[in-house]
Amino acid sequence: MALQVYTASLLKEGLVAYLALDNGRPSWTTDIHQATVSNDDALETLKSAAEQSEQDNIVVAPYAIDVFQTENGIVATTKREQIRAAGPTIALPQGNIRESREAA
Repeated sequence: MALQVYTASLLKEGLVAYLALDNGRPSWTTDIHQATVSNDDALETLKSAAEQSEQDNIVVAPYAIDVFQTENGIVATTKREQIRAAGPTIALPQGNIRESREAA
């Protein structure tokens, strides 16, 4: 059976987030290693919690992704989701972009 976690974007911050259940109570973390991993049989519990979080305006567009377990933790199976979990693939400019635009 495939292992999966639920991911979404946090509504206020816009950050990638992963669903974690603690004693059945949902919370969202930006660390994929803290996500609750489920197999196909228990995925409905995660889906319900994710949908409720969307209705409560905590996250936007939750969906399940396939993952696998390594000795270093959870890893998404697709490159797209690996990038979402790890962050940008290039170094972002430092400083305030607005200031540099105003100076021009």
